Amino acid sequence: VIINTGAIVEHDCMIGNHVHVATGARLAGSIKIGDGAHIGIGATIREGIRVGRGSIVGAGAVVVSDVPEFVLVVGVPATIKKGVES
Repeated sequence: VIINTGAIVEHDCMIGNHVHVATGARLAGSIKIGDGAHIGIGATIREGIRVGRGSIVGAGAVVVSDVPEFVLVVGVPATIKKGVES
Protein backbone atom coordinates (compact mmCIF):
# COMPACT_ATOMS: atom_id res chain seq x y z
CA VAL A 1 0.00 0.00 0.00
CA ILE A 2 1.23 3.48 -0.88
CA ILE A 3 -0.43 6.52 0.70
CA ASN A 4 1.18 9.68 -0.64
CA THR A 5 1.84 12.90 1.25
CA GLY A 6 -1.23 15.05 1.70
CA ALA A 7 -3.72 12.21 1.31
CA ILE A 8 -6.37 11.98 4.02
CA VAL A 9 -7.63 8.60 5.20
CA GLU A 10 -10.35 8.90 7.83
CA HIS A 11 -11.67 6.42 10.41
CA ASP A 12 -12.50 2.76 9.79
CA CYS A 13 -11.18 2.57 6.22
CA MET A 14 -10.16 -0.86 4.95
CA ILE A 15 -7.46 -0.70 2.29
CA GLY A 16 -6.52 -3.83 0.33
CA ASN A 17 -3.10 -4.98 -0.85
CA HIS A 18 -1.18 -3.12 -3.58
CA VAL A 19 -3.41 -0.01 -3.37
CA HIS A 20 -2.08 3.44 -4.31
CA VAL A 21 -3.67 6.55 -2.79
CA ALA A 22 -2.27 9.62 -4.58
CA THR A 23 -1.43 13.05 -3.18
CA GLY A 24 -4.42 15.07 -2.02
CA ALA A 25 -6.90 12.21 -2.21
CA ARG A 26 -9.51 12.16 0.55
CA LEU A 27 -11.08 8.95 1.81
CA ALA A 28 -14.01 9.58 4.16
CA GLY A 29 -14.83 7.10 6.93
CA SER A 30 -15.82 3.45 6.57
CA ILE A 31 -14.57 3.04 2.99
CA LYS A 32 -13.42 -0.30 1.56
CA ILE A 33 -10.77 -0.22 -1.18
CA GLY A 34 -10.17 -3.50 -3.03
CA ASP A 35 -6.76 -4.98 -3.85
CA GLY A 36 -4.81 -3.24 -6.60
CA ALA A 37 -7.04 -0.16 -6.81
CA HIS A 38 -5.62 3.29 -7.60
CA ILE A 39 -7.07 6.50 -6.16
CA GLY A 40 -6.00 9.50 -8.27
CA ILE A 41 -4.67 12.90 -7.24
CA GLY A 42 -7.27 14.99 -5.42
CA ALA A 43 -10.02 12.37 -5.69
CA THR A 44 -12.70 12.33 -2.99
CA ILE A 45 -14.52 9.20 -1.90
CA ARG A 46 -17.63 9.74 0.23
CA GLU A 47 -18.31 7.83 3.44
CA GLY A 48 -19.28 4.15 3.25
CA ILE A 49 -18.31 3.66 -0.42
CA ARG A 50 -16.68 0.49 -1.76
CA VAL A 51 -14.12 0.63 -4.56
CA GLY A 52 -13.72 -2.73 -6.29
CA ARG A 53 -10.38 -4.43 -6.79
CA GLY A 54 -8.31 -3.27 -9.73
CA SER A 55 -10.39 -0.14 -10.26
CA ILE A 56 -9.02 3.33 -10.95
CA VAL A 57 -10.54 6.52 -9.56
CA GLY A 58 -9.42 9.39 -11.79
CA ALA A 59 -7.81 12.61 -10.58
CA GLY A 60 -10.31 15.00 -9.03
CA ALA A 61 -13.20 12.53 -9.21
CA VAL A 62 -15.89 12.63 -6.52
CA VAL A 63 -17.15 9.12 -5.82
CA VAL A 64 -20.69 9.06 -4.41
CA SER A 65 -21.66 5.44 -5.15
CA ASP A 66 -19.93 2.06 -5.09
CA VAL A 67 -17.39 1.34 -7.84
CA PRO A 68 -17.38 -2.18 -9.39
CA GLU A 69 -14.19 -4.18 -9.96
CA PHE A 70 -11.83 -3.34 -12.84
CA VAL A 71 -13.32 -0.06 -14.08
CA LEU A 72 -12.11 3.52 -14.54
CA VAL A 73 -14.33 6.17 -12.95
CA VAL A 74 -13.93 9.91 -13.58
CA GLY A 75 -15.83 13.15 -13.09
CA VAL A 76 -18.07 14.89 -10.58
CA PRO A 77 -19.94 12.82 -9.68
CA ALA A 78 -17.75 9.92 -10.77
CA THR A 79 -19.15 7.72 -13.53
CA ILE A 80 -17.75 4.64 -15.25
CA LYS A 81 -15.67 5.62 -18.28
CA LYS A 82 -14.42 2.16 -19.31
CA GLY A 83 -13.25 -1.21 -18.09
CA VAL A 84 -9.62 -1.89 -17.21
CA GLU A 85 -7.68 -5.12 -17.59
CA SER A 86 -6.68 -7.07 -14.50
